[in-house]
Amino acid sequence: MILAGIVLLTMGLIIVTSILGKHLFLRPIPDDLLMVGLLNVAVIVLPLAYVERMRGHITVTVTTDWLGPRVLGALRVLGAVAMAVFFGGIGVMVVGRMPGEITKDAYYDGVLQIPTWPMKAVFGAAILLFVARLILSMVDGVRTMLTGEDDIPPSHPNEEV
Repeated sequence: MILAGIVLLTMGLIIVTSILGKHLFLRPIPDDLLMVGLLNVAVIVLPLAYVERMRGHITVTVTTDWLGPRVLGALRVLGAVAMAVFFGGIGVMVVGRMPGEITKDAYYDGVLQIPTWPMKAVFGAAILLFVARLILSMVDGVRTMLTGEDDIPPSHPNEEV
């Protein structure tokens, strides 16, 4: 979360500096939109593991409110497996292309010729952390299925359980 916040502040700094450079010196930061777009990937994927830990994903509970904790544990396992397969597959495909891009010295078209692989490495690392957190959620869901006890984490980090 802290790293995603730092990246978000960096994005804002790039935009403000580019606007000031354009209006004061008639020279914006080259490839500013490309850099902000690439950093946006980190802002989106880095907090995924934290959001999963806090069970902060958007959920619709109209039909699940009346279910018991064991069934909810089974549904949590099913959801975590589905997300792990989906996001893990995307992560594997993105990271799998990195060696070829590093070898070819691939870069985004622009003045700065920014290489393509660094953001893919950040994406892969963030997805790895997310999948690891999903595995822990699966284990927690199985425990809930077996015992019927559910340890719901606080919805806010400073809130007491």
